[in-house]
Amino acid sequence: MKLSTPAAQFASLYDGTPKLIMVGADASQDPGAIPLRILRLVRHDGGYLLLSGDTGAAEGEALRSLAIPPAAVRMLWSCDEAARRDAERLLGWWQEAGGPDSAPPQVTGDASSLLHGLLAQAFGEIDGLHRRNAGLQRTLSTLREEWGRSARLPPEAVELLDALRLSPPRLVFATPRPVGALAVPLRHGRIGAEAAEIVQRLPAGARGLAGLDLHLDRAPMGSGVLAIALTGVETGEILAEWRLPFGELRSGWLPLRLPAASTRMDRLLDLRIGAIGVVTEAPRLSLAQAGLLDEYAVAPPARAIGQPAMLALRLWGGLPGLEYGAAAHLAPHPAPDRMVWPLTQPVLAQVRKGRDFEATFPWFGLLRGGRILLHPLHGVVTAAHIPLDEVPGAVAVRARAVIDDPRCRTAIACKLVVAPPALTVDEAEREQGVLASSGWMVMEEPRRPLDLAAVLAAPWSGPMALHLFTDIPDRGHGLYGRTIFSDFELEIDSRTAWANPPIQSEAAEEGIAATP
Repeated sequence: MKLSTPAAQFASLYDGTPKLIMVGADASQDPGAIPLRILRLVRHDGGYLLLSGDTGAAEGEALRSLAIPPAAVRMLWSCDEAARRDAERLLGWWQEAGGPDSAPPQVTGDASSLLHGLLAQAFGEIDGLHRRNAGLQRTLSTLREEWGRSARLPPEAVELLDALRLSPPRLVFATPRPVGALAVPLRHGRIGAEAAEIVQRLPAGARGLAGLDLHLDRAPMGSGVLAIALTGVETGEILAEWRLPFGELRSGWLPLRLPAASTRMDRLLDLRIGAIGVVTEAPRLSLAQAGLLDEYAVAPPARAIGQPAMLALRLWGGLPGLEYGAAAHLAPHPAPDRMVWPLTQPVLAQVRKGRDFEATFPWFGLLRGGRILLHPLHGVVTAAHIPLDEVPGAVAVRARAVIDDPRCRTAIACKLVVAPPALTVDEAEREQGVLASSGWMVMEEPRRPLDLAAVLAAPWSGPMALHLFTDIPDRGHGLYGRTIFSDFELEIDSRTAWANPPIQSEAAEEGIAATP
């Protein structure tokens, strides 16, 4: 069957307006006031023409053939038995073009028969709506009953349940390597005096803060106390306070800890540092370049290599309210004295090729989000390494590898090796003189991450290098074997990472740092 329509009326056949198709020579008779758009089917040039209402095709107007049945047709009306044959041809074409059960219902007769058919159709749809509405009401009632019986957990409890593995404190901020020093002024009296103290704005809020590290460029000589206070800028309250006798201080990183990760909501924190006593040489705190963080420059103003400076510090965070002391960790955590040091984008930006190869596609590079691309190549072992200048007491290195391209059908092997900086790539691949290795691990399918862990036999402090390797075990071509390394972390042993033992806050123990 050949079915066409005037080009000007083509788009209107597929809108959402409910339609009625009238078939037959008597199709011009009035069907009555019905809220449907009338379409007329008439014979034309050996086929059929579908016209909208009383509008016919203009002389010479272009026609468009219909390959898809019109939309939203509610009824096919044959005005008499003579038109029924044309209607059946239309229905046959409809079933072929639109699929089974796609044709609208057909009615034959006068206008009253049409109205009767439309009314029966409307009642049938109303009954279906009633049934669906009753089903929705029953579902809603069931959901209300289940909701009433279920206990609603507060957000803090949900957060705690998500972290039941009790991950150790994580490094949330670290300044670059120290490049200068600032002497701590001597004063008399308690913390709070505007003069004779150093004020450092912290680039983190109070919530989740578990502690911080300060770097002592030079330990003091003499008798006295180094007084450090953590205060909230908005409230002026002291959140934590440390008093450290000069005789117990040594040069290096000074770990200051809170008994529990803070639950306070203070957004702005100041670290106030002063010294009390009689000394021949005042304590000196290391400085690092503030870079773009001008708002965190130390007061009184100091400069490091000609640029605004801030105190060299590290901030550690954890789950608010969770105690991270060595005796307070719960049994599920295997290493209570461990801390996690995520490798950030500036550190990972030092990644370099371990070997040079030529390929027609990118096989190595640093991607957004601290991800490293190391695509394996046919017949060779690809390698990359990340130099780490300063590592305090590392006991394990972890990373994640994944085949990024879902089209890959080749198994890919990968390896993470921790080595001293003087070790060559070939020696690291052979694991000759290395500190730790994850060993070769194979990824069998794409998009399934593989965790790599290199555990050191003893804590390591000082520079090290991380070596990454990929290979194709079956010596194939490794098509689409795009391998990505990410989520690099160092696990730090807090008992050997710092020259000074962790120092608990005095104010927190007295309840000053409790949640108001």
